[in-house]
Amino acid sequence: MTDLAAQVADLTSRVEITEMVLRYVRAIDRCDEAMLRSCFHVDARHRHGSFDGSSSDFCAVAIEICRQVEATHHQLGPVSIELAGDTAFTETYFTSHHRFGAAPPAGGRPHEDRFMGGRYVDRFERRDGVWKIAERHGVNEWMRYEPSSDGGFWSGPAEQRGRRDRRDAVYRR
Repeated sequence: MTDLAAQVADLTSRVEITEMVLRYVRAIDRCDEAMLRSCFHVDARHRHGSFDGSSSDFCAVAIEICRQVEATHHQLGPVSIELAGDTAFTETYFTSHHRFGAAPPAGGRPHEDRFMGGRYVDRFERRDGVWKIAERHGVNEWMRYEPSSDGGFWSGPAEQRGRRDRRDAVYRR
């Protein structure tokens, strides 16, 4: 492979891996279970918080929790990628917000905002030409709980807010 071809292959892998990381947070925030599952190889493993098991099981648990909260928003920071053939090791910084409603999931308080920062430490594998997560370890760095205070955000027009389903603007192209 020429130097230019190797550089293009390297950059292509980095873009595909980064797009998969971005797809993961879109799937979580839009409660799109099919999209979430598409981020992982079928035999992928997952550790995050108290969860330690298959990524398939994590997807079901994560979507169920997200459906119990009024809103989620994940923001990604840098994605560091170390390529090693058909394997890649990544670290992605994240911050997240979860708005709990009147009936929050276990561990939450009614009408509370939960802010969290951490990192996704992943092992990606390219199988059949497709990069997906083979193992994820969610590392939490900090968490903050606050009473919700939105200055009337929820009383404004619904069409001005993000949706948690396929009626969100990102699906209307």
